[in-house]
Amino acid sequence: MHIMPHPAALAATLLLATATAASAAPDPVAVALESHVRFLADDALEGRGIGTRGHEITARYIATHFAGLGLQPAGDGTGTDAWFQRINFAERRFTSAKETISYTRGADTKEWTNGAEVTLSPGNAEGTDTITAPIVFAGFGIYDERLGINDFAGLDLKGKIVVTLIGAHPGLDSEVGAHLGRTSKATAALKAGAIGLIQVRTFAEATRLPFAKSASRARMPVRGLLTPDGQPMGDGAGLQVRGVLDDGPAVALFQGAPMSFGQVLDAAVKGPVKGFDLAGTLTIRRAQSITRISSPNVLAMLPGSDRKLAGDYVLISGHSDHLGRKLDAAPGADDIFNGAMDNASGTATLLEVARAITKGKRPRRSILFLATTAEESGLLGADYFSRRPTMDLRRVVAAVNIDMPILSCNFGDVIAFGAQHSTMITSVAAAARAEKLSVSPDPQPEEAIFTRSDHYPLVRAGIPAVFLKTGGSDAKGGNSCIAVERDFRLNRYHEVNDDMSQAFDWDAAAKFTRVNTGIVRRIADARGVPLWYAGDYFGETFAPAAPKAKR
Repeated sequence: MHIMPHPAALAATLLLATATAASAAPDPVAVALESHVRFLADDALEGRGIGTRGHEITARYIATHFAGLGLQPAGDGTGTDAWFQRINFAERRFTSAKETISYTRGADTKEWTNGAEVTLSPGNAEGTDTITAPIVFAGFGIYDERLGINDFAGLDLKGKIVVTLIGAHPGLDSEVGAHLGRTSKATAALKAGAIGLIQVRTFAEATRLPFAKSASRARMPVRGLLTPDGQPMGDGAGLQVRGVLDDGPAVALFQGAPMSFGQVLDAAVKGPVKGFDLAGTLTIRRAQSITRISSPNVLAMLPGSDRKLAGDYVLISGHSDHLGRKLDAAPGADDIFNGAMDNASGTATLLEVARAITKGKRPRRSILFLATTAEESGLLGADYFSRRPTMDLRRVVAAVNIDMPILSCNFGDVIAFGAQHSTMITSVAAAARAEKLSVSPDPQPEEAIFTRSDHYPLVRAGIPAVFLKTGGSDAKGGNSCIAVERDFRLNRYHEVNDDMSQAFDWDAAAKFTRVNTGIVRRIADARGVPLWYAGDYFGETFAPAAPKAKR
């Protein structure tokens, strides 16, 4: 016998079922993020390499999403390309059977091969070239007027190839050292009159990376920025020679010099090393072809609601490119660098931050959304925008960058690279607290990650910036996210298995999106703008006239 339930009991049951179903409904932000990442990391986009059909589709996808949210195009194109800032790149690749560096001293000549004892970059001139020049050693090759460092003092670099140690003076702050040692060294050498920069490895560099690892990539194509009229642009772009020597060739270069290579290495552990002329000449022989590639940044803008503050902009960025296809893959093997975590996840976050901000109350300041290209080629898209912006960068009060968040773990903290340099830490901390997250210090300061993503060119333009990453703790109070990130970096970073076969926690991804949204909105709605801290190297160097805050 079937007994019908009492109407009130039936109603209660239905309400309970409805409430249970509602509580189990997926987070719409999580669903949207998964949808974006699955599209961006699909094999059909062939790894989103710059200048390829796959990346052009990616750029159109981003622009279409921005348009659907009612944002305004902020590129420098026209019509449907108004969302784009089209950039030209030179892709330089060797056409010689081999490339060599010869060292001649008197009647003695030693020859070293690219990809074996030396690494050498292709030149800026198409075809075969042979370059011979005298050489001079300039210590670490660091020049910084504000810090009172001039490793070129007393040396004549004009028309010479300068030999320097990799890195910067020991004892410098790791981020300042990375800026001086990685970025500004080539520019300083060129300005001092050098035609080439050859670096030799310190003990620290030898420990960090076996020479064979970098030598295996020595003959890969190199990309550089071009001005609209086709001239090379960027840090040290006018140098004719760039390369690195293994220890054997370095020993030969310093024979008979005021210091042997071993003595130089010992001295470099303790501090700056004074430079001196080296005997003999170096001759570089190579041939290369140069192909022009075009690829766009994508830019969109949401006007601010406050008449007095709408002229200020908060910029949020993430790179849309990845590595393309693996050229040396075995027949039938996976050859697509899908870049699901790096940086389809960051691009998806950027898109959903845009959605969240357009859905809520319009912020007081304007928001600029920037999806960069060519990050994987050396931050080139962001670098180009910082040098040739589509708007007045003096109006950008802060930058927030998203690059490769590890979204496989329900994280309990975030790391805000760069937050210690400016008052942006206030907005970061508040946004993190709203999601019950803590802000942790940089766990690997020696890596100087602050100088290694797309916010960094904007910092060099004087703009306070942060780069947010998921931290090592998990939401349950443990540290399981440390192992998850380590596994990614060891086994999937810049590998073909950074794809959708790996685990994603889409609810954690939604939380990461909310934190970034919170940072941007807090800065956009604040009474004042973020300020560099007084005495901070980056603020004092790149925004010397800007008002500063007490630390």
